[in-house]
Amino acid sequence: MTLLAALFAGLFVYLSLGALVGVTPRFLDRTPSGERDKRDRAQDWLQQAGADVTPFQFFAVSIGISLFVAVIMQAITDVLPLTFVAAGLALWLPRSFYSRRRNKITQQRIAAWPDALRDLIAHLKSSMSVHSALTELGRSGPPALRPYFNRYAGLAATLDQRTALEVVREELADPVSDRVLEIILVAFEQGSAVVIDILADLAEATSGDIALHEEIQTAQLEVRLESRSAAVLPFLVLIMMIATSNDYASFYRSSAGWLVIAIGGLLCMGGLFAINRLGRIPTEQRILAAGGAS
Repeated sequence: MTLLAALFAGLFVYLSLGALVGVTPRFLDRTPSGERDKRDRAQDWLQQAGADVTPFQFFAVSIGISLFVAVIMQAITDVLPLTFVAAGLALWLPRSFYSRRRNKITQQRIAAWPDALRDLIAHLKSSMSVHSALTELGRSGPPALRPYFNRYAGLAATLDQRTALEVVREELADPVSDRVLEIILVAFEQGSAVVIDILADLAEATSGDIALHEEIQTAQLEVRLESRSAAVLPFLVLIMMIATSNDYASFYRSSAGWLVIAIGGLLCMGGLFAINRLGRIPTEQRILAAGGAS
């Protein structure tokens, strides 16, 4: 019995550690194809956000942060509904952080394209081949795009150039990169002279789009900061009052207090959702992505 218990304990530890590092034994991987596609999309999202973790690890860490904040909040206030609100916000924070980080990385890449296109045009006009010009971007192009063209150069050494560029396009995964790389794919087939003028026009149009996007973001910055402050500050004040006054603490532990916190939380979350929804900058869909729009 002792040996059997030890074997089960070892199996449990093995499976737990495997789950945490994102490795599932093949005989336990019963994920339907649809769920596997969702998991792959989640993995792509994390990679684009610069998070070198699996979706399970991300979810596990988010749950851990939420539980930690819940324990701290319950110890400070001993008010269960306020603990639920804090735990919910903490659960949302990692997703919000990496979503903003992903958007920032994407915008940095898009902002680098006009300079990259001008470099590419200069290389093509100097009688470089398309492949050599792309490889040169990996060495001397804009820093935000260098890793992707270094990746292209490495893949092109083992795959054909078109397939290597398709892989890089799916890693970049934004509509601006789709348009640029689609034109470069045409250059592989028709020759660079055909696309130089198109690339020049695209560089000019992309610069204009970037300037407009930055202007809209700057105009919205103050409103976004004020809306988030208006949503968070009432709860911070409430925590201070509950922590320093037994009368406030007693009220918010009652059913009436639960109702006040629930209504306040719903109003704050609803207001934030409405402001973010109304202030969302329309994003262009990837109509040139492999397999259709995404």
